[in-house]
Amino acid sequence: MIPKSKKPDKRIVTHYDLLKKAWLKRHKKAKKLLHEKHKEAFDYIVEKMPAKEQLASGAAGALMLSSVLPAGGSVALGSISDKQTETVHEVQVDKTAEFVGELKSTTGENVRPLSVEEESKISAVLSKYFKMNVNYQINGLRLNRTYGLIGAEQHLVRYPGDTMAGHLTTEEANNRFLYSSGMAPGRGAWGYFANSKGEFSDRDREREKWYIAVQTFEAPNYNGRLSEYRDFFKWRKMLVVNAKSGQAVVADIADAGPAVFTGKHLGGSPEVMYALNLHEGMRKGAVLYFFIDDPDDKIPLGPVKPT
Repeated sequence: MIPKSKKPDKRIVTHYDLLKKAWLKRHKKAKKLLHEKHKEAFDYIVEKMPAKEQLASGAAGALMLSSVLPAGGSVALGSISDKQTETVHEVQVDKTAEFVGELKSTTGENVRPLSVEEESKISAVLSKYFKMNVNYQINGLRLNRTYGLIGAEQHLVRYPGDTMAGHLTTEEANNRFLYSSGMAPGRGAWGYFANSKGEFSDRDREREKWYIAVQTFEAPNYNGRLSEYRDFFKWRKMLVVNAKSGQAVVADIADAGPAVFTGKHLGGSPEVMYALNLHEGMRKGAVLYFFIDDPDDKIPLGPVKPT
């Protein structure tokens, strides 16, 4: 019997095949560019982190997806072709582990007053990782220390008649810690944030939400420069950093305290403590707190990450 000859393969090239080919080509190019651009970060992960090979691979995969996919996370099937000009988006690498390691090389493990030399070094480190001008002093004005224990404070009254019932959004009120923190019986160091509910603005809301209380009264030569310090401290922005985890918040000074006998050196609003992950247990922890030089008020308040 003469064997039947095989029919020629007439498989149809589908749109899926073309799409797959295009994505594989794009993936290969993106991977190459990614490793060239972030070689230092990947080398650090491989050298320093546990399960380093798997972690580095996972980080590479996540970064490749974020660099290739559009911001909306979806793509139209007909939008890709072999001839399309390819664009690799800018990727920000989270450098928290590297940042914390660099901090600890200066601060050590125990909370203590820092020397001016150490404060200058940390100012440079914070400025580098957070892309803002951070310093332990501005024009010779400073606090008594920059490394200390922060404790949880209550919400502040923002305007006459403000109560917990209207203080938080629905989502915030569902956060047990934020709601249970309650409201302080008195006003902050600068009085009300707004003269009335009608005058209350988003800016006022952010100032109260991300406020800190610092020991203004312990500043060097405070009594001799009282009026100068008062104007300087009012709503002054500070970068507050959890010294152990690297979690950070841009906060503003809205109150004075705590008292020296408490053993704490500053206080944070419920939102600040939650963002720093210091809202459980004793509700206190070691932080670095440095001034932000932002004369044009361009840096928003709230959580930030080292990059």
